[in-house]
Amino acid sequence: MSQLTVGDVLEGRYRIDHPIARGGMSTVYRCVDLRLGRAVAAKVMHDEYADDPASRVRFRREARAMAQMSHPNLVGVYDFSSDDGMSYLVMELITGGTLRELLAERGPMPPHAATAVMRAVLTGLSVAHQQGMVHRDIKPDNILINADHRVKVADFGLVRAAAASSHSTGSIVGTAAYLSPEQVSGSETTPATDVYSAGVVLFELLTGETPFSGDTPLAHAIQRLERDVPAPSSRIDGIPPLFDELVATSTARDPEQRFHDAGEFLAALDDVAAELQLPAFTVPVPTNSAAHRAAAVPTDTTGVIETTTLSPEPEETKIVEPEDEAPAQDTRFLPPAAAAGATAAGSTPATQHLPSEPEEIPADQPDPVSNRSGWKLGIGLVIAAVLIGAVVVGAWWFGSGRYGEIPQIVGMDRATAIETVQEAGFEVDSEIVYDDDVAADNAVGTQPEPGERLEPGSLVTVLISRGPPTVPAPADGMSLEDYRALAGERTLEVDTGDSVFSDDVPTGAVAETTPAAGEAVPVGSTVTAHLSLGPEPIEVPDLAGMDADDARTTLEELGLNIGETTSRFDDEIPGGAIITTEPGPGRTLERGERVDLVISTAVAIPDLTGQLLDDAEDRLSEEDFDVDDKRDDNAVGSHEDEVVAMRPVPGTLVDPDVDTEVLLITPGQITVPDVTGRTVRDARSQLRDAGLGIDASIFDNSDTITRQTPAAGTALERGERVEVETDG
Repeated sequence: MSQLTVGDVLEGRYRIDHPIARGGMSTVYRCVDLRLGRAVAAKVMHDEYADDPASRVRFRREARAMAQMSHPNLVGVYDFSSDDGMSYLVMELITGGTLRELLAERGPMPPHAATAVMRAVLTGLSVAHQQGMVHRDIKPDNILINADHRVKVADFGLVRAAAASSHSTGSIVGTAAYLSPEQVSGSETTPATDVYSAGVVLFELLTGETPFSGDTPLAHAIQRLERDVPAPSSRIDGIPPLFDELVATSTARDPEQRFHDAGEFLAALDDVAAELQLPAFTVPVPTNSAAHRAAAVPTDTTGVIETTTLSPEPEETKIVEPEDEAPAQDTRFLPPAAAAGATAAGSTPATQHLPSEPEEIPADQPDPVSNRSGWKLGIGLVIAAVLIGAVVVGAWWFGSGRYGEIPQIVGMDRATAIETVQEAGFEVDSEIVYDDDVAADNAVGTQPEPGERLEPGSLVTVLISRGPPTVPAPADGMSLEDYRALAGERTLEVDTGDSVFSDDVPTGAVAETTPAAGEAVPVGSTVTAHLSLGPEPIEVPDLAGMDADDARTTLEELGLNIGETTSRFDDEIPGGAIITTEPGPGRTLERGERVDLVISTAVAIPDLTGQLLDDAEDRLSEEDFDVDDKRDDNAVGSHEDEVVAMRPVPGTLVDPDVDTEVLLITPGQITVPDVTGRTVRDARSQLRDAGLGIDASIFDNSDTITRQTPAAGTALERGERVEVETDG
């Protein structure tokens, strides 16, 4: 029995004052806690959910879980109970309003304001995620702003109870605009589900609108299965790219690609705020909210107050049936209505009592007048006066009296400007315009202009400043004509300047601008567009003599591709180095074109001088050279088998495909070594190895040589002897 009236008392404790809001699943009432003497809010489930045992069990479990989560950014839950078949939550009474109402009053928020709201939302939501809770219905209507400017997350639990109800089997539970892809597809919901919805809320805070739309709630919901949430900067200029990245990550279609939970989202948001050095911001309280008015009503209100429906109407949390295209009943925020007037949705409205006509009171009877002409004259004068008055009043009404004057609103903030024009008796819409002098989100003027007079109820457009225009960034491949149209939307003219080379922008498209994209300029400024010449031509470098691997790296770094590689002999280029290229050095190519390489096969004769003949012959044989040797009688060496010269000389480049003979030259003369200070035995061995003899037969092998003839360094023919003297 969810039909409650003013004065009803729940379980002898919570006295109903009046309804605050009514939705498809519950009604929220302002109540007085008679035990503690404080104002609270009671959310009472509608009969179709309260009568379902499974819903009540989940509702109770969620209520207990929420009661354990005490945090300044969560709406406090004080009590839960069932009374005469009703299930209800008793919660903290929020006396400010909803984020939905704030958005309706002020429109899109700058990044620092959106950050202040989302920091509070994600802080509260992270507490719930740490407790294993998933909200599943994050939206501006469930984000409340208290009178002390504190932002709080509300409505945990009830949506989960609705999901368990038999009424929603096979249906999509939630608000279409904020549903995650997994909610639409019926997959498992996790904290990443709330992250997606919070990302949509951030998008709406920055742009003033949700990312998708549809003719029906189902069509609206299905879009997130097929499309990514667009970047906020695509809807409103000037939003930093880091906020685009926040929205993109939080609203990734794959839950695994999102922030894991609200805590991770919050950490990323704080990093962005620090990077951009965003200022602190106090979230304002909506000035015209149902909660604000509810808080202003005394708790003993019993009089009848005319019921009106307030705008804007919030997004409804609903069960989206696949075949249901009829609009569902929205949540209605009600002013403090009367006891009998606060009936449940669908009940007969209370009869309005109109005052009856006043009783006729007879006037004093005048004394009889005998002169009938005088009487007629009096009547005539009265009629004449009435006619004259009617003419005067009519002239005033059909002249200037029926018109109102459009007020001056320049410099007022958006909400104040709209309210001022409305109070003057006009219907109002708004238009965002660029202006050099008036700060963003303040009024520039009206259309028609202030001071003009119109009939009451006429439409007046309030012009709201977007601030000075910024130079738009050309989209990839954007033509000059399309860029002129884009700049024209920002009041800007476009001229063309010098064309520039660009690796990324196609030839003829807008490559860059002066001033640069994103720079603020006065209204009506001229922007210079520089068209692309395409990639800058690349000159083929001279690679002759460069190692082939180094040459390939050089060409690739220039943006050229490696074509065919061939080899041939060149007697000036070492093997493995570049002989030439095709096209040749100095030719110009476009990025990505191919360059063929010609690599030398030449083999260099190794330098084997100083080595023994046998070792040198082995080395040359291994390298497929033909080998011969020759003794040069005029050549001098330290050993009779030492290679003292080669023909061809070392370093000569030869063709490996042609047989090449290398001549090794050994000495005919030996350089006498210094043997003084050595024993006769050691000196004999040293001289014999060099190809010389020793004249020391009269000496003992252990004697030390003190003198030798000829002296060390003298050249002797092979086999000659060295005379020595010893100390023996």
